[in-house]
Amino acid sequence: MRLREWLNIFYPDETIGESKEKWNQLAKKNANYFVMTNFGENITEKQFSKSGRDDYINYIKEDKFFRELDLSTKCILEVGCGIGRIIEFVAQDFQEVYGIDISEEMIKQAEKRLVNKANIHLCATDGLYYPFPNDFFDTVFSFITFQHMPGRITVKKNLEEIARVLKKIGLAKIQFRGAPACKGSWFYGPSFKIRQINKMVERLPLQILKTEGEGTKYFWVWFRRT
Repeated sequence: MRLREWLNIFYPDETIGESKEKWNQLAKKNANYFVMTNFGENITEKQFSKSGRDDYINYIKEDKFFRELDLSTKCILEVGCGIGRIIEFVAQDFQEVYGIDISEEMIKQAEKRLVNKANIHLCATDGLYYPFPNDFFDTVFSFITFQHMPGRITVKKNLEEIARVLKKIGLAKIQFRGAPACKGSWFYGPSFKIRQINKMVERLPLQILKTEGEGTKYFWVWFRRT
């Protein structure tokens, strides 16, 4: 067993409260960078915005399952919206767009960035429960968020909430971590194999439609609400 795996066994999970405080501090320090690290700490607003547009096109607009939907009539939830990097562009095609994040500071900055987007609704949460009624959303999307959740219990609870707020036959597309990260780093989150995701949702009304990238650093899972 590798040293990293040993450390992850014996090092305690971050609490949900510690995770919230961490992301509030990171947002105050440099939100653009900690949301999108690919361009380094000196990422420009132009680079940040373009990355959001590109990811929206690549992971939602051109996605096979999303293309089957009339987006102009759909209501979507992004779990882990940060400061609105992606939902800024989601709002151009979807009827109603909701974004949640564990960090109040991220949401505060998102509200400033997206103040003129009337169909975007933002909310900070406790990281476990979603402030929405059952069967509310047509689709749920989450990118570079589950990979930072503090532990498996948190991931499972979020999957339960997704199953609850999705409408019947609704679509969810979620990215998970596939390769272990080291506990104690700001970017830590639990890693999974697809069989473990299957186990987590076996008693939930979620059917796995497709997986992509299993065995790599990050992988995608598409779910249908049954």
